[in-house]
Amino acid sequence: MKKTFISGAAIIAALVMASCGGSSSSSDSTVAASPTAVSVPPKYVAFCKASTALDEAMGGTHGQDPTAITDPVLMKEAWAKIARLSETLRDLSPKIVKSDATTMVGSVLAIDAIFKANNYDLLAMAKKEDVRTQLGKLSSDPGLAKSSKKFNTFLVANCGKVVPAQS
Repeated sequence: MKKTFISGAAIIAALVMASCGGSSSSSDSTVAASPTAVSVPPKYVAFCKASTALDEAMGGTHGQDPTAITDPVLMKEAWAKIARLSETLRDLSPKIVKSDATTMVGSVLAIDAIFKANNYDLLAMAKKEDVRTQLGKLSSDPGLAKSSKKFNTFLVANCGKVVPAQS
């Protein structure tokens, strides 16, 4: 299943933590499945398309290329695309969820900054407790969880995304 922005950076950070050998205790994260047949209101078409583009790019912390997890060059490319698409989605977010999208994208960019500072080398990052701690703080931010939940609700209602809860 594709990961999606509706679960925001919380899932990204949780996946990063798993990739780096850390752990996450988040139990109410969500994962998007394919959109339902619900008609998208015309004013949200570009927003919903941006969400789908990000869904497709995210396929995991390493984007759609699983070899990126052990290849810093591919990881850098994947995260450049994820960051760019995240910013596009934030910019296209309707006013009602703009601040939530901004919070979530801020976390994505903070994760990318940590990755960049560590040359996108997840294997080396897994050995650094301070990196795991930084990523853990990002993934457990209650403000991020609140923003993600509000954004998820909006995205489900207006883009027809299906969001089953993770256990």
